[in-house]
Amino acid sequence: MYDEIFRPIIAGLFMGWANVIPGISGGTIAVIMGIFERFIDVINDIMEFKISRKDIAFIATLAIGILIGVITGSKLLTWAFQNHPFYTYSFFFGLILFSLWNFRKEVSKFRFFEFVVGFLIVVVPYFFKSGQSHVTSVVGGLGYFFLALAGVIAGASMVLPGISGSLLLMLMGYYEAAIKTVSKLTKIASGGFTISDLLFILTLGIGVLIGIGTISKLLKIWFEKAKLSVLNFILGLIAGSLYPITPAYHGTGNVFGMFLWIAIGGLVVYTLGQFEK
Repeated sequence: MYDEIFRPIIAGLFMGWANVIPGISGGTIAVIMGIFERFIDVINDIMEFKISRKDIAFIATLAIGILIGVITGSKLLTWAFQNHPFYTYSFFFGLILFSLWNFRKEVSKFRFFEFVVGFLIVVVPYFFKSGQSHVTSVVGGLGYFFLALAGVIAGASMVLPGISGSLLLMLMGYYEAAIKTVSKLTKIASGGFTISDLLFILTLGIGVLIGIGTISKLLKIWFEKAKLSVLNFILGLIAGSLYPITPAYHGTGNVFGMFLWIAIGGLVVYTLGQFEK
């Protein structure tokens, strides 16, 4: 019951929360919750048109959790990150730190090269964050091509642990436009949602789906041929994800409060682990 229903819903809930805020990866949450390989397998089954009832149930419950996470996260977490960023990031830091400690048990042999590559893929983009530009509108076929390409990159990053799809959209200048356009969905009845908004969402969405499908296929092949290699790569991705969410980079606060919220994040990981036993 837990593995088939509650784990995907809880995982989806946390993944929805993670995808709301740039800097936190939904893929990391998938690893934390122990559904990463299953998620990759199901995506590949869908691409090969051989999806089973169990796959449908998994995707459906995961989607429900993500939907709940996005809806609640867009309100609760947005408020928390705006008003108490230091303690909110402390919680996620503890969540990922303790998960990293648990995930290391999956890696039977440490491989330095794959670990460093994963680590750098996450950390390096943050050094280019300050020089970003913003796309306010998409014009012409070339504009939509680059929008779709941005969607492909963001979609691939949403699957990879440690890499924030929202952050990459921000670096490519599409994050604000994407958030504003998605928010207009609530204005369809009043006419506030235009054809250009629909084209924007469809183009970006198709790109995201292509990115998710492509990276899932590549990861599945890598898992089958060199599982130890990809596990070390993922270990590096998760370790690198601690850099952008270090509480000291997100305001100031009480040191005791920081350690308290880190401990709460660790307690969540421990509690979820008890359900698996």
